[in-house]
Amino acid sequence: MKLRMLFASFMLLSGLSADALPQDEAQAQKQKPESFSALAYLPSGAGVRMAAPGANTSITIYVKRYSTDAEANTLSQALLSGGQDAVIKLMHKMRAIGKVSLVGRVGFFDLKFIRTRPAQGGRIIIGACDRPIQFLEAANAGRSTDYKIGIVTLQLKEKSEDHGEKTKEEGEGSLIYAAKVKVIEGNKVEIENYGIEPARLLGVRKL
Repeated sequence: MKLRMLFASFMLLSGLSADALPQDEAQAQKQKPESFSALAYLPSGAGVRMAAPGANTSITIYVKRYSTDAEANTLSQALLSGGQDAVIKLMHKMRAIGKVSLVGRVGFFDLKFIRTRPAQGGRIIIGACDRPIQFLEAANAGRSTDYKIGIVTLQLKEKSEDHGEKTKEEGEGSLIYAAKVKVIEGNKVEIENYGIEPARLLGVRKL
């Protein structure tokens, strides 16, 4: 399944979006970690398997910090000049700043890049990584090995608790286990999911 979007919108992931929250090195050091829980629903025919197709599995998304503007600009320029391979090469050298964990499974995604921006009534978080390609997948040398990026998106809304002043964040999202990313027409990005559609994240809430 191919998902085409405006380049400026996708650049929230790699730092060029004008409404992405600015983040320098000092801000990154002061930031408190965040975590979110969700129920992931894996549709049938999803390609590379996170779990059995049609199954539900609980996941947790951890954010140690958000990517700085310098990191964002470095990745965005790499994407523009060298495409997915250049981005993967850079991500290989980056330390994890978050992760996506599946209940009962070790490892899964170590997020190398995470950005957030305000949205109506809340915010959007997008994270990406150079996804782990397991031994059997690599040995089979199938088409899935061209899909080297993992992407998680959270769409959060602020809600008042018991009509009080304290608020909580809830929402939904998506998880693409194996994606191929390329720039087209100079100002657009095409994300191709290996499979029919991304996994849906339901009942997302901040812990």
